[in-house]
Amino acid sequence: MSLPALYSYQLAVANAILTSVYGKKGLTFSVEIARQGGKNEISAQLETLLMLHNKNLPNHIVKCSPTFKPQTLISMLRLKDSLNNVGKRGEWRSELGYVIRYGFARTIFLSADISANVVGNTAHLLLEVDESQDVSKEKYNKEFKPMGATTNCTVVHYGTTWDESTLLEDVKQNNLELEKKDGIRRHFRYDWQEVAARNPDYLTYVESEKQRLGENHPLFRTQYCLLPIHSGGGFLNPSQLAQLAGTHSRLRYRETGKTYVAAIDLGGEIETEAGAQLTSAKPRHDATVLTIGELDWSQCNAVQKTAPDTRC
Repeated sequence: MSLPALYSYQLAVANAILTSVYGKKGLTFSVEIARQGGKNEISAQLETLLMLHNKNLPNHIVKCSPTFKPQTLISMLRLKDSLNNVGKRGEWRSELGYVIRYGFARTIFLSADISANVVGNTAHLLLEVDESQDVSKEKYNKEFKPMGATTNCTVVHYGTTWDESTLLEDVKQNNLELEKKDGIRRHFRYDWQEVAARNPDYLTYVESEKQRLGENHPLFRTQYCLLPIHSGGGFLNPSQLAQLAGTHSRLRYRETGKTYVAAIDLGGEIETEAGAQLTSAKPRHDATVLTIGELDWSQCNAVQKTAPDTRC
């Protein structure tokens, strides 16, 4: 039974990866596709095909994600569904809670959280990094990249753009330089318009998100347009940030007679593996921020003159 059909842009990615795997070229790829554009489907079908072809050999695929729950678990479900869809229901086995085996071939799913213990695994066929923009560079270079050393394993980084400091962006820029030298395509980029050209339902959805968020919203620009944020990832542009910057010296205590307001932005919930320490550091994790401002009443009289009923 054949694998479900992929869109042409997905096939271009899959064919390049398979050419490297079967040719033992050991290339590293970066794949940027707009959110919900089919990155995980490419991954699941590659894993399925490689496991089918290597069922008689103890060869491994390793795939890591920023968190075990839910990202790694979702990847495992996709592979199980993919194997079932090609008629292998009941033939594959789940092992240790993070391994899927078909015959002697295995796909090992790991968390890339900095607290996760992953050393000792070997990637014979393929090493995949899901949501690479959220994976620590140090964690990847120290613990994941060496997994493919003994087999000169092909590596794939999947993700969407964020800013210029991410692992995915580093891999992308290196790939673009290598492409100039040897002409071998290593970086694949398909924004929302590329995906929408083949999927009318996707077009409808993203157009509504564009209307809701605005085309210049950081989330729309990064997740759908695949345009990196150059000002550090904030929601305000450099001009707005400059207007917020004060010229006063830092105050340690409140001043008598001044009025202050405080606003608190609560950080998101921490995603952890079972048994992981909640106190472990997590790069790029959302933080709780307390902002304190002094009220400036200097314009109050002017406001009252133009709008007597308006309270300052």
